[in-house]
Amino acid sequence: MEIQLSNLTLKHLVAELTVLTNGFVNSAQTTDNNLIKMKIHTKTLGDKQVIFAPNAIFISNKPIPAKPSPGGYSALLKKYLDNQRIHSIEQRGADRIVVIKFMEVTLIVELFAKGNLVLCDKDLKIIRAMRKEEWKDRKLESGEEYKFPSSRGTNPTEETLSAFEKKLKENPKTLFGACVDTLNTSPIILEHAFDLVEVDKKKNAVDVTKAETIIILKKIQEIYSAPAIKPFVFEGALYSTEIGKPKEQEFENINAALNVLFLGANAEEPTTKEVKVETKLLAKKEKEKQAKFNQMTGLAVSEKENQEKGEAIFTNYSQLNELLSAIKKAEAKGLEEKIIIEKINSIKPIIKSLGLKKKKLVVKL
Repeated sequence: MEIQLSNLTLKHLVAELTVLTNGFVNSAQTTDNNLIKMKIHTKTLGDKQVIFAPNAIFISNKPIPAKPSPGGYSALLKKYLDNQRIHSIEQRGADRIVVIKFMEVTLIVELFAKGNLVLCDKDLKIIRAMRKEEWKDRKLESGEEYKFPSSRGTNPTEETLSAFEKKLKENPKTLFGACVDTLNTSPIILEHAFDLVEVDKKKNAVDVTKAETIIILKKIQEIYSAPAIKPFVFEGALYSTEIGKPKEQEFENINAALNVLFLGANAEEPTTKEVKVETKLLAKKEKEKQAKFNQMTGLAVSEKENQEKGEAIFTNYSQLNELLSAIKKAEAKGLEEKIIIEKINSIKPIIKSLGLKKKKLVVKL
């Protein structure tokens, strides 16, 4: 299937796939059309059949025949992953790469070009890639250290205004061309962002004003931070955000879309019970995540104060998320609050105060 996923659609797909976290791999097989399928047992949803295609991952809603004795890569995956628990499923930045972590190994799913699966140990030394490939700066071969490909621009949710403005001023292209060079965005989504803010994308990047820079970056970050809408197909690609184009075919969610697009229109939909359970799980995870985030950032005052702080947190969400992750890692290593603050502030002075026991963090935004 030649359907393509934008990097934002992949982000939304990974959010749907988090229901597989803590599930156990029970088997790995090769399908008749040479895709990899895994049976993953989840405590809440039971057994799920996950399909790995060159440009997508999805949970199949109907049985897919497997080769009786495929051997090869699926046999290797079965050897290393059988009865192993999934610790996390994450997209790498804004790239079309999904990282699935287990206790001792990591499965890296590359969803660009011809696609690839790369099984690595916990230190990212390659055990084996489904397809050997080599470029001037990286090599997918057993025993080599896995190197992520260079990102095509900065993750838009992580770009800072000062860095973005500097890059535009140094780029000789049009404003649109400079944004394509600078930010890791889908061109059609970027086009829609320009339409929404009504900024002339054809003007020279060096002539852009600070006000225009702020408007453009804010709108792109708003799009890439927003939740998914019902996915739809437009000109051979699957989108989960508005792009200002007609919706050729619309679906309930991304996984349902991939079932239809890869397996045909007769693919069985999950039962109502399964849909409700998955929806509740996602809602619960988001609620818990927000509660923990609010607790760590000290949001326990009035609604009016919360609104102002919430807006600041939203604008700096990615930066704060990375900061919280760094603090958790340092705490796990047994470092004291004073040492944690010194280490982080030596890189960027952002922490004003930290209280691990009270789960309180005050930052300079």
